[in-house]
Amino acid sequence: MSFHLDYLLDLPGVKVETCTQIEGQIYFRLSALASGIVCPHCDNYTEELHQNRPILARDLSVFGRSVYLQVPRRQFYCASCQRYVTEKLEFLDKKRRHTQRYEQNIYARVQQSSMEQIGREEGLSYDEIKGIFTHVNSCKKKSYWESVKRVSIDEISMRKGKGSLVTVVSDIEGGNLIEMIDSHRQPDIIEALIKQPFEVLKQVEEVSIDMWGGFPKVIEQVFPNAKIVIDRFHVMKAVNKDLNKLRRAVGITDRGSKYLLLSNRSNLNSDQIERLAITLEKSECLRIAYEMKEEFREIYETDMTVKIAQTKFKDWLNYARIFFKESCSTIVNHFEGICNYFLNRTTSGVMEGINNRIKLIMRQGYGFSNFDNFRERVLACFSN
Repeated sequence: MSFHLDYLLDLPGVKVETCTQIEGQIYFRLSALASGIVCPHCDNYTEELHQNRPILARDLSVFGRSVYLQVPRRQFYCASCQRYVTEKLEFLDKKRRHTQRYEQNIYARVQQSSMEQIGREEGLSYDEIKGIFTHVNSCKKKSYWESVKRVSIDEISMRKGKGSLVTVVSDIEGGNLIEMIDSHRQPDIIEALIKQPFEVLKQVEEVSIDMWGGFPKVIEQVFPNAKIVIDRFHVMKAVNKDLNKLRRAVGITDRGSKYLLLSNRSNLNSDQIERLAITLEKSECLRIAYEMKEEFREIYETDMTVKIAQTKFKDWLNYARIFFKESCSTIVNHFEGICNYFLNRTTSGVMEGINNRIKLIMRQGYGFSNFDNFRERVLACFSN
């Protein structure tokens, strides 16, 4: 057969004997280049062929046409150890009917679309596509928790209605999702995370969370050496919530006033700062509360030790309670975790990008009825 077909097919250990086209599909009949194999049991070379039962394997399509390979499946007899040995092919896994590169292609495409869509494009059933995806995923054997020291735990709403929250766990430094749990209940989260080896769990040094009451208990039971860090975004959100309540209470409902008050002053342009000043002139109480909010934010922006931060926050709490009653109570209840931010300035900022990507994957897949399938697919997307 033409050398060019061998070159274009680019499969190790075989050559093309014939190439035919049947009903728009291309078929290659292959033969092995080697006369024998090395026995994996005793490392002796044998050419004693016992049988050859060719199989048909699907390969990557070309020019819009499906490609099939008639692959030799040779079994040899090793006289040295008296065993029968089936030849291994580099491009085709054992007991598979698709080449490795074809399955890798399907695996990559599933991460960008739905299994049903890929099945229609390739003329394969849903179960075949899922089987390919699961096989390739298992071959990767990726350790999502490898060398993870700083973790973020958050929740994301995956569907409408009761029980819609899914818990997501990310590696902050790597910016990767490392676990998804189909629950927001404390016992379920603990049960899922505790499955990791103890050596892996004890290496985690910090866990960034929001102020949901169940997370500290989870960390205590799962991560023995980790410090709790309350994410600064959620703390500022609580402070801003009180400030916005005061805005409505004093009757300031001007268009854009909420944005001006809750935004960081350093992020406003000169025109916005001028409009903010006009807004604050309408209420002395609101002006004082706004300045308190900015003072609180400035603590986060300043590089300081945990001990100094504790002093700064306590001073702020002493005179802020009149305007920020609920958020002050929240800060007191989570004081240690809030101040632990100043150990390494750890935040859950990476979670926003991860949650957006998860939602995108869900839209691409047109929703998922089976959470385990969805979890497997999402983790695979983040492992690349």
